[in-house]
Amino acid sequence: MKERPKAVIDTNIFVSSLLGSVNAQCILNNFILGNFDIVISKDVIEEIIEVISRKKFSDIIHREDIMELIDLLETDTKRVIPTIRIFSCRDPKDNLILECAVSGKVDFIVTGDNDLLKMSPFKNIHIVTPAQFLKFL
Repeated sequence: MKERPKAVIDTNIFVSSLLGSVNAQCILNNFILGNFDIVISKDVIEEIIEVISRKKFSDIIHREDIMELIDLLETDTKRVIPTIRIFSCRDPKDNLILECAVSGKVDFIVTGDNDLLKMSPFKNIHIVTPAQFLKFL
């Protein structure tokens, strides 16, 4: 049996899924169906919660949807504790994504962030857009 791909999903993809992006929602649906594993760290979960809890989203994203996403991330993902520090990105929050991906030995980072996309591949990890990732599933 072929091993399921492992991916770190960037915060912007989770936000996009809550805002109605079809590709981002399709990625989450594929995860729920067991087509790949999400690898995540405590720091990445905290960043996701911080971003989706911002006031600018309070009238757009329903609280129940936020709670459902947080529950999914807390219970169904593979948690890693990054063992290395990476300082390759100008945005320190992007470094958190890279640290999680390297420590979790993932196949993919899925992002809409051009700074990360330009770095592909990073230590044999494919950094792809949601549309590109869906082609792999």
